[in-house]
Amino acid sequence: MNQYLALLDRVIGNSKTLSKNEFEKEYKGNPIQIILSAPLVFNDSMSLYRGRLADDVGKKEDLSSPATFSYVPLVLNKDGLPKMGRANYNGQSIFYASEQMKTNFKEISKDSNIGDEAYMAKWKLKPNSNLCLYRTIPAWGINTDNESNSIFTITEPNIVDSELGVYLKRLGYIMMSSEEIGKYLGSSYIANCIYSANGFAKDSAGNKYEIHYDGIIYPSVASGGTEEVNIALKPEFVDKNLELECVIKGRLAPDMRSVKYEKIGINENGKIVWYTSFIDEDSIMNIVTQYFGSDGNNVDVSKGKILDADNNVINSELIPLVHALKFHRDEVFNALAQFIQTEVKENQTITKTSLEKSVNLGLIREFKGWKLLNGGKSTPLSKVMYSFTLKNQLREVITDEVR
Repeated sequence: MNQYLALLDRVIGNSKTLSKNEFEKEYKGNPIQIILSAPLVFNDSMSLYRGRLADDVGKKEDLSSPATFSYVPLVLNKDGLPKMGRANYNGQSIFYASEQMKTNFKEISKDSNIGDEAYMAKWKLKPNSNLCLYRTIPAWGINTDNESNSIFTITEPNIVDSELGVYLKRLGYIMMSSEEIGKYLGSSYIANCIYSANGFAKDSAGNKYEIHYDGIIYPSVASGGTEEVNIALKPEFVDKNLELECVIKGRLAPDMRSVKYEKIGINENGKIVWYTSFIDEDSIMNIVTQYFGSDGNNVDVSKGKILDADNNVINSELIPLVHALKFHRDEVFNALAQFIQTEVKENQTITKTSLEKSVNLGLIREFKGWKLLNGGKSTPLSKVMYSFTLKNQLREVITDEVR
């Protein structure tokens, strides 16, 4: 065990004292031996989310291609792209994604601001993909006081209180470190040692099986070391086993962990077709109105006529409702980003038809100077409350309208 600890300690020390070029000259392409655990294996379908800030999407990139929202293409590696990350060398393509949409927004929002444009892609892992992941245990996760049901903790005293526990804490420290000195030098190196690892192990019945890793699963550092999950995958696994379902285009919300929805791209036979929502009279159904006077009491408007502040007669209930919808546009349409996750079943493929669904909503519109005229009597109106059904309608847009 001492020799394994010494190897990790050397990596930690050199990542903080050597320059990037010096470190890579000594380590890159020269993997050390790591104590490995049995991979976490996933064979069920699952969703993964991968975001990009709009400013990072080049004008020549094809918004109709799923590859635009996948890993950095291998042909760009010669140009030194992508930059070094937690689990990749400079110029090495790795597919980073999160298990939840909100986690990935946090990951891409490190250097951004509220209102910045962003894309969020939803990818689906094909069933029976036999995804094998190395489970990264952060140093704080190796403790007998933790909950034992977390995938990022080890609580067994015979491991925590042993030299193996010390080793795993060192390994977790390297992989999850957020320190600026030597940032990612050690973790990208260890990640590549894991990618290249292969060997054999025995199951509980004594049967021998091969160990390999298609990627690494680890807790989100950007989310504060919580149980939110990030995954780094090899490109060859992504090409074979992941399929883009849809892409949301919008702006980062004030929580910096969600998007204000503007447009959605749906994968239709390998090409992203973009749509935007719209409202017209056919979108609004089953309207129930309730008007209130300036004293806060209900007002019966079934008789008489309603005048606005300019004394124009309001001939249709749709006029004030459409105005209210426009005023609350974000509130109404931004829910679509969450609608994709919560209203569409996990095993349901997102299509244009599946998104053109009806939802029940309630809105309040306040106004000044409005009144009800009935038999020579004028009653001031302060607001109207609506209950109605809204059909989410989509129209196709060209990619130039998406940018």
